[in-house]
Amino acid sequence: MMKATIQLILSLLILFSNSAISQTGPGEIKGKVFNDLVEPEPYIEVWVDITGTKKLTTTTDEKGSFTIKPLDPGTYVVYATGFGYDTTIIKKVKVTPDHITYLNDIDISAAVVAERKTPIIIKDDPTLIRMDSDQIKVIPVRYDPVAMIESMSPEIKKGADGELYFRGSRNGATIYYVDGVKLRSTLANLPARSYGSIQVYTGGIPAKYGDTTGGVVAIETQGYFSLWRQEKNRREIARKKALRN
Repeated sequence: MMKATIQLILSLLILFSNSAISQTGPGEIKGKVFNDLVEPEPYIEVWVDITGTKKLTTTTDEKGSFTIKPLDPGTYVVYATGFGYDTTIIKKVKVTPDHITYLNDIDISAAVVAERKTPIIIKDDPTLIRMDSDQIKVIPVRYDPVAMIESMSPEIKKGADGELYFRGSRNGATIYYVDGVKLRSTLANLPARSYGSIQVYTGGIPAKYGDTTGGVVAIETQGYFSLWRQEKNRREIARKKALRN
């Protein structure tokens, strides 16, 4: 009888011990990273500090998603950064045993650095300057069309009336083309986030653009589906933020 009692006690101790161990397993952190254009951002480095010299690191996939595991239960600081971006810091991220901690969408901002990419001057035609989509994404004034184009050349200046002037040209001498179509007005009604690339002619203007004493700004816009995805992501983030509040 005594032997059976001891065996029962030992069995209960083992059972409770296994239960306690199963409740203290590692946890993990999941999340998604978006850029300033509200697009999922791939290849962003995300990490947490484990000790003063050790960190657990991962990289976002093509959809901007990441997972950091395994993590001991505790409170962590999560860092996210990539080439051309500032480091975003999320503090007080709590990890519990055998659970996944889902972070709110992480928004990262383009870094404002002195050595950012500059517009490309075409070697065979120094009067032609081009800014591609990758450069547009990281330029600090990307949401201001006039400021963005002004930054492409010291020969372009914004006047008191908000218009762009090339080499001191007269009012109305700057010509704008969007997807090959000449605008009857300025860029006021064209959202900057729709820009796919910008070409600026400060002189030696091709005959197809006509005769002008100013300059030519030729803009190629992004495709419909690229803009649709951006808007869809933007609305989804806004919806999630509204739910959090």
